[in-house]
Amino acid sequence: MIIDAHTHILGLAADPAFTAEYGREGSLCIYRAQGKLPSHRMPTEAEYGACGLSHDGFLEIGPSEMIAGHPGFDRIVLLAMSPQFLDGRLIGTVDNLGVTSVPGPPTPEKCNDYIADVQGQHPDTFIGFASVNPNYKGVKAAVAELERAVTELGLQGLKLYPMYQHWSPADPILSFPIFEKAAELDIPVLVHQAGSTRVDARMDFARPALLDDIGRNFPSVRLLIAHCGTPWVEEAMFMCTKHPNFFAELSYHISTVTTEELYRWLLHLEQMFVPLEKVVFGSDYPGFTYDPVHLRDKVLSVNEVARKLDMPEIPQAKLDGILGDNFARIMRLID
Repeated sequence: MIIDAHTHILGLAADPAFTAEYGREGSLCIYRAQGKLPSHRMPTEAEYGACGLSHDGFLEIGPSEMIAGHPGFDRIVLLAMSPQFLDGRLIGTVDNLGVTSVPGPPTPEKCNDYIADVQGQHPDTFIGFASVNPNYKGVKAAVAELERAVTELGLQGLKLYPMYQHWSPADPILSFPIFEKAAELDIPVLVHQAGSTRVDARMDFARPALLDDIGRNFPSVRLLIAHCGTPWVEEAMFMCTKHPNFFAELSYHISTVTTEELYRWLLHLEQMFVPLEKVVFGSDYPGFTYDPVHLRDKVLSVNEVARKLDMPEIPQAKLDGILGDNFARIMRLID
């Protein structure tokens, strides 16, 4: 079974132009590092257009495009983004494409309804994760929305964005009630506990170690650290060493390393007492340059590196686990 545990679908704001600008901000550093955009000044519209950045980042895609971008994949996780204010505008998952049957004008307040609708269109392919923000209408409203999203809408997990929404997962008032509800609902939680290139994101709320109190207080919650905690990868991996219920999701990190670096890192994990059964594949598609097929093939190619280096191969069963079986067990799709 091959599963992409980290994707985004539909739009990010009711204003598509704002969505495009948000994508530009996040991917600007990537294209500057590649020499495609100037680093000493802001790019012109022509320069943006020439490198394709204006169509990258948070590209608005529907269900058919999501499936087409994942040939050979069995399941795809769709992550909602809960409402938050940025530069005075409300952002979050919206259906600007008109591909859902959710009534009314597009609004991030219906983020979970949109994801549930798309999940229902392809229930054998899509796994929908809800999202809530305790800083939007308060933690009680967030807990109530999570319960509605799971028990009424049928969503199967939770995605949290603490650093973007300016709250700490270590905050017992804002955070703990959400994890308590997740434990009660028996759903996995994927947390963006990693860095971001966006200026408004709070890096002081991004460290993986801030999840330590969650691990100690909610040991039954299956918690996935998104992006392997990049740039604090070692810290995130130690959280996975310490807490039996913690897992590492590969997106972003896998895009920043070569196949050889990935191979050596997987060996290093076991030296850190992180079994590879705790690693799950994700792409962050359609973000930036994160093509799911290319990233999947990178995992499948690590033993080619091992043979060239005359080093131990990673058992195929462990690679199969990373590519989907580990996440399937987290979701209790398989034993």
